[in-house]
Amino acid sequence: MKRIAAILILTIGLGVAACTPAPPSAAELKAQCFQNQTLIAAEMNLFNADSGMYPPIATVVEKMGLKCPSGGTYSFDGKMLTVSCSVHGHP
Repeated sequence: MKRIAAILILTIGLGVAACTPAPPSAAELKAQCFQNQTLIAAEMNLFNADSGMYPPIATVVEKMGLKCPSGGTYSFDGKMLTVSCSVHGHP
């Protein structure tokens, strides 16, 4: 009886573990970061089209609620007009 209960508990435990989603791969994290950069750049350009100047990137990132999924920090290069990440670079 104890053996059956132990097998049942083990089977349920393995089933629950198998249903847990795997953490995102490095490629998925990078793709999400690049997608965030595209969204941030679009917002920066939209603001510039309306006002003739670029806002501080920290303001845009905070307003949009976007974060690098790997913990990087986004920055904006005003000369190249690109958004990049301290972890993933830029697309």
